[in-house]
Amino acid sequence: MNIIVPRTCTEIGNKAARQGQASVSRPLEEFRDTPAYVLLGDPGSGKTTAFEVESKATKSGYLISAPDFLTFDVSTHTEWRDKTLFIDGLDEVRAGTSDARTPFEKIRRRLDMLGKPRFRLSCRQADWLGKNDLTKLGAVSPNSNVTSLRLDPLANSDAVEILKASPHVDDADKFITEATERGVGGLLTNPQSLDLMVKAVAGNGSWPESRLETFEQACHQMVLEHNEEHTLAGPSPTQDKLLDAAGRLCAIQLLSGTAGYTLRKNQENREYPALDRCAYKNHKRCKQAVRTKLFTAESAGSADHFAPVHRHIAEFLGARHLVGLIRGGLPARRVISLMTGEDGIVVTEMRGLSAWLAALCREARTALIERDPVGVGLYGDISGFSHDEKRALLDSLSHESNRLYSEGFIWETAAAFGALATSDMDLVLKEVLNDSGREEKNQLFVEFVLNVLCHGTPLTDLADVLLEIVCNKTRWPDVRNSALDAFIRNCPDNPKKVEKLKKLLGDVRVGKVIDSDNELLGTLLDQLYPTALSPSEILHCLMERGGTEFIGRYWRFWRDGIIKKSSDRDVAELLHNLHRQLPILRPILDNLFDLEELPQTLLARGLQTQGDFQEPKRLYDWLEVGLVRNRAGLGE
Repeated sequence: MNIIVPRTCTEIGNKAARQGQASVSRPLEEFRDTPAYVLLGDPGSGKTTAFEVESKATKSGYLISAPDFLTFDVSTHTEWRDKTLFIDGLDEVRAGTSDARTPFEKIRRRLDMLGKPRFRLSCRQADWLGKNDLTKLGAVSPNSNVTSLRLDPLANSDAVEILKASPHVDDADKFITEATERGVGGLLTNPQSLDLMVKAVAGNGSWPESRLETFEQACHQMVLEHNEEHTLAGPSPTQDKLLDAAGRLCAIQLLSGTAGYTLRKNQENREYPALDRCAYKNHKRCKQAVRTKLFTAESAGSADHFAPVHRHIAEFLGARHLVGLIRGGLPARRVISLMTGEDGIVVTEMRGLSAWLAALCREARTALIERDPVGVGLYGDISGFSHDEKRALLDSLSHESNRLYSEGFIWETAAAFGALATSDMDLVLKEVLNDSGREEKNQLFVEFVLNVLCHGTPLTDLADVLLEIVCNKTRWPDVRNSALDAFIRNCPDNPKKVEKLKKLLGDVRVGKVIDSDNELLGTLLDQLYPTALSPSEILHCLMERGGTEFIGRYWRFWRDGIIKKSSDRDVAELLHNLHRQLPILRPILDNLFDLEELPQTLLARGLQTQGDFQEPKRLYDWLEVGLVRNRAGLGE
């Protein structure tokens, strides 16, 4: 799938900024005039592709990988000067040591040597050190500021567009529906995972049940030989043997920090050692492995370089090979020691490899949960963990709440931990939700768990606890907002659910439940309209909750949601009721922040779809609604 869809991103700031306009998703191209920014995202989320697109679209843009930026001499690369540098892959060069002369510091030094040019830097979100990194980068920014951006997941429309371009998918909408029903819908928001899922389904004719199975099936598909001449030249090793050979090469590459391999010994260098140095007794098999779709050629001059097609693929295959070695007698602790620093923590370069090792190897799982619980969930697959292992992971995560918040995981990446929300974990999760602590770390961790509950198996027994959190004024507003999302996800869809939501709506409207920024109200309106709240009823909520300048769920509902959710008949009723209540609504609409076009938008759609069927008097009333912002009716 070679189609490229325009990407959006969200600006990351402090807590106050996150609750304002900066939290609104915007096209990445809108940041082309920004002097310096960092683009964060999950593995396979499309950071490199986004940089490729933006570097070509930016005047004097120049794309370079972080390893190359550190390897080559600044003085001999005049083409870097007076350019907007797109430096891709900070996470691939970060050292897991406390030495001040880290690759990150070297990048800062080189930017300083180049005269503080405009730049963009990409990094895996889990390997970004938040405010600490941002502050240091500011010293080499053209204006001393660096904008922090998070690449948004693919929207449903993006996934549809990508799937429609795939020769392996006949019906994009059906593919998405089936993926969602099978519990792997979370893979649709990541370009690489989406591509792998298509490969897995196309190659096996069956749907994978987990992220791990998706990678396994996709790698089997990618290792197949499709070149007829190669097939006729002689028998090939089995897929498993080729995958193991590829895994060996990937494990050695990741553990040694090299970029790949060369097939020619006389052309090897530090970054690309000769293949026969690492092939052990199976040089021929390893040579066959690098010529599969699991690797990609990186030709430069007369060199013959090969590297894994994607780092995340390398991490999965490398871990797969290491598991075989451990089961063959190699102590798991010895492998883990190669991935950890002196402090016992998994170093940044090894987090993906260690996460897949945890997913695949029970012998190493407990130790890795203790050393890097965030990485274990984000980069691997926790769906196969036992109850005790999930509980241990949740306990380790509770000690990482501040980091979860500072790196933005609470809101955007909780889906990776959705497997914690299973029926065998309901009592453990209820214990967390009932935590009486109100310190920052407690509030943040509860918020994280609430977001996890939005992505796991619905746990109906938690519904009442979740609703209690929504109404609890001792909880942070963000916690209560997340609790409402979790309640909607976990409460069974039936009349009692609607009844509880309408009661909550009434409590919010009269102030019994505190909702200072109208976020609860916005969620409730979006959930209840128009099936449980009619067009005439919805206007009462506008009347009572106008005047806010907060750009959040309430604002988005009145700005876009009500238009999208209304049928043509609903729009006609909205216009009718707006006219009836004009004396009251005029001052409210005047105070609504950036919503002055709402009456005109409703009028335009009403006239287009229902205008031919209305009496002149009704049309005259509608036109008066369209002039509500002018404080004058047609007859005045």
